[in-house]
Amino acid sequence: MENDVLSGGFPRIDETPEECVARFENAAEIAYTPCGDGHVIWHIWGDGDPLLLLHGNHGSWTHWIKNIPFLSEKYRILVPDAPGLGDSSVPPEPHSMDGIASIMNSGLDHLIGPKTRCHMAGFSYGSTLGGYMAIGLGARLKTFAMIGAARLTGQRTMVEGLINWKRLEDPEEIIEAHRHNLGRVMFSGPRVVDDLALYTQAKNAPRARVKAHHFARRLTLPDALVESAAQICTYWGTADQYYPHYIQSYDEQITARGLKIKTEIIEGAGHWAIYEASNKMNEKMLKFMTSHD
Repeated sequence: MENDVLSGGFPRIDETPEECVARFENAAEIAYTPCGDGHVIWHIWGDGDPLLLLHGNHGSWTHWIKNIPFLSEKYRILVPDAPGLGDSSVPPEPHSMDGIASIMNSGLDHLIGPKTRCHMAGFSYGSTLGGYMAIGLGARLKTFAMIGAARLTGQRTMVEGLINWKRLEDPEEIIEAHRHNLGRVMFSGPRVVDDLALYTQAKNAPRARVKAHHFARRLTLPDALVESAAQICTYWGTADQYYPHYIQSYDEQITARGLKIKTEIIEGAGHWAIYEASNKMNEKMLKFMTSHD
């Protein structure tokens, strides 16, 4: 029954993007775990072994909306809004990756049990958060899939030409700013920015209350992964602005640390490859995870 509710398009022909997101929410089990004086909100679909999906910065669970139906056929999908993002509460100060990872690991233990093994995938900022969570999960973590993990590189890419939507007042101008920025940062170009991506971005961006770039320091992700016993695979769209830096810094950041990381390339996809190339990404991630079940 759940898969029937989740199937049929993003959005379906007869629904708006808002109705599409509501359809997924209505089909989810909603759970709450502690986060300071508030809570982390989790959306859960499917049965089977647990698979944790971590979204990117300025995002929410909707970053994974095109992957949830496919992956939930095999796994129990747990998709939290990270602390200070989406509908989850702001974590206690001072903000740090260690502190946020501890909140998330405690929540995961509450939901699946402290000894249960699991898979994990992280998109962008979610890869960094997942790297820190992996330390605490230890041998319980079977696989860790990282998509567009910019913190694996030794360089910072500054994207030029972005529009500061916070300075705008006209609703239509704000939407067009989001469309422009998505085309510059998240996709291979503006032509592939669809209405659902635009709707979710417009909902997610104003709810970002933590500044992850202030405490998710570059180069700490490779060091965190050294301590992980999980099988690791990183996925890169060739149109992702961070991809060239990953290749250029591979020997220094990956090889020099003795990390064994498999790299998969998604031809033509941008940073948000799990959305733009969802069919390819779904197949690749499922193959990787099931090979280590």
